[in-house]
Amino acid sequence: MSRINQNWAFGRKAGLDFSTNPPTPTTTAIAPPSKSGNEGCASISDANGNLLFYTDGKTIWDHTHTVKNPSTPLLGDYSSTQSAIIVPNPGNDDEYYVLTMDGSSNRNPPYNHFNGVLVNITSWTITQLSSLMTLPNTKGYSPCEKITAMQHKNCKDFWVITVLQKGNDSPNSGIMNAEGVFRVFKITSSGMSHEYDLPMNLKVSELGYLKGSPNGVKLAIANGMNSNVLVYAFNNATGIINVGSHTTINNPITTTNNRDVYGVEFSPDSDLLYYANLVSGRRIGRIFQVDLTAPNPSSTQVGTFRNGGKRYAVGALQLGPDGKIYIAKDDENTLGAILKPNVMGVGCDVDVNHITLQPGTLAYLGLPNLIPNPCPEEDCGCGCSGCNEDAEAQNEELVSRAKTKYNVVKSDPNCPDPFMEACEFNAVTAGIDFKPCFSFHWGDGSNDQIEEHDTEVFYLTVCNTFNDIKYNGLRITKVTLVPDIFPLDKIHIVPDRFINFDCLEPCSCQTREFAMINRANDTAGNYALEVEYCFDSITLESIVTNGKVEFSIEITED
Repeated sequence: MSRINQNWAFGRKAGLDFSTNPPTPTTTAIAPPSKSGNEGCASISDANGNLLFYTDGKTIWDHTHTVKNPSTPLLGDYSSTQSAIIVPNPGNDDEYYVLTMDGSSNRNPPYNHFNGVLVNITSWTITQLSSLMTLPNTKGYSPCEKITAMQHKNCKDFWVITVLQKGNDSPNSGIMNAEGVFRVFKITSSGMSHEYDLPMNLKVSELGYLKGSPNGVKLAIANGMNSNVLVYAFNNATGIINVGSHTTINNPITTTNNRDVYGVEFSPDSDLLYYANLVSGRRIGRIFQVDLTAPNPSSTQVGTFRNGGKRYAVGALQLGPDGKIYIAKDDENTLGAILKPNVMGVGCDVDVNHITLQPGTLAYLGLPNLIPNPCPEEDCGCGCSGCNEDAEAQNEELVSRAKTKYNVVKSDPNCPDPFMEACEFNAVTAGIDFKPCFSFHWGDGSNDQIEEHDTEVFYLTVCNTFNDIKYNGLRITKVTLVPDIFPLDKIHIVPDRFINFDCLEPCSCQTREFAMINRANDTAGNYALEVEYCFDSITLESIVTNGKVEFSIEITED
C-alpha cells in the first residue's frame, strides 16, 4: 500500500506516526500564532513512509522541523478549513505542489483565492505557481475554504478540486454562504492546468471539508451553515463531477446552534459516510453515519462528544492509514476515533478518547488534508497504460492528430461523438449490448479524396461510452478493404492486424494511426473499411465479445 499519508502534523505541535499500530504520537513544529488557528494543515511522506515535510498553509517545515520558506509565506490561512494540500509532481519524484485555499471566515483580510508553489525537496527551491501556469479568473467569485486532490485512474496524474462562491470578489471582504462553483485542475508530468468550472446551482457554505472517497469515485462537501452534506459522483478517469444527480443529506438536529456541518469522511470501503456538527460552548458534538448504498440515504447518530468548555466539541474527521477515522477535539490532548468505520450502525464503535497526544501538544479543529486514494507504490503503471509510462501522452498525441481530420464517420449512428467530455450511459440499466463505439477520421479538407497513387493517413478511435464497465484485452484483429480483391502491392493498410488497446476505462477513448498505401491505376471504386475487433472480458458479463464495423470508401481516379 502507499505510505505517503503515514505521518501527520496538526494542531499545536502535534503529530502521529502510523508506522506502528496504534500510531505513535510525535512532536512537530506546526503551531498557529494563537489557538484561534490551525484548522487546515497538510503533510506528506515518501514511498517508504519517511516524513518529507508539512504545512499549515502559510509555513513549510521539513522532516527536521526546520522552516523552509521564512521570507515567502504561502497564501493559505491558519483559519481556513482546508488551507493546503500537498500533491506529488508526476514528472519529478523530488517535487511536490503545495496548493492553498483561503476564505473569509477569519477576521483578517486579505482573503486569497487558490494559489500555491512547487517545492523541490532536494534543493528546496520554491517556485510560485503563478510562474508555472496562468491562474484562472477570479472576478465575480469569493474564495471558499475547500480543496482536495484525487489520484487519476492511471495512477500517475492527479485531479485537484476546489470550490468558489459566486459574488463579492473583494480581497477585503468575502461571502459566508453563496451559490457554489466547482473548479477543477489536472496535474500531469507536463505541469498543472485549469480544466473547467462547473456551477453547482445551490448554496455552499464557507465552512466545512471537501473530501474524496478511497475508491476515487465520490466527493462529499460538509456544507457548514446549510446544515447538510452534498455527495457527488466523480469520474477519476475523466475528472468529471456529476452535479445533476447529487445527493443531499440533511443534518437531523433541529436546534439552531447545533446544525453547522464541518467534518466529513468516507469509510475505507467508500460505502458509508460520516459527518459531525460544529458546536461551541458546552453543547454536544454528534457523529452521524450515512449508508450511501441505500436508495434514500439518511443520517444515523453513532456517537457523541461532550465539550469540556473549550471552543468546539468536534472538528475534522480524517481516515488514517490504519483504516480508522480519527476525530479532532478542539484544544484537547486526545483524539477520538471510529474504530470500525465499515460497520453499519453503532457497531462502527466510536471511541471518544482513542489516543493521547504527546505532552505539551494539542489538537485544534483540523487534521491533515490528505490524498484519499493514493495508488499502491508497487503497482507498475496502473490503469490501461500498463508499464508504458508514456502511454497516456502518446494517446493524447494521436487524439490531437485525429481531431485535425475533416471527415469523421461513426460505426453506429447511436454512438456519441468521439472524445466525449462525459458519458451518462449505464450499461446495467440501459438494456443494450456492450459494443464499443468506433470512429474513422480521414481527410485534410472538404475537397480531400482518397486517390490512386496516394498514401492516406487515417485514424481509428474506439470509445467506451459507458460509465460503469471496462473493456479488458481490447484489440483490433484485422483491418481490411471490402471487397478485398487486390494484392498487397496495389492497396496496403498499415498496420492491418493485432492492434492492442489493452483495456478501455469507462468514459474514455483511445486512438491509433494507420496508413492506406495505394500504388495502382485500376483500383478506383467503392469499398468498405472493415474493422474486426475482440475483447477478453468486461466488468459485466456480455453475450457478444467480438464484432465488426465497416466504413464506405471511394477511391477516385487520378
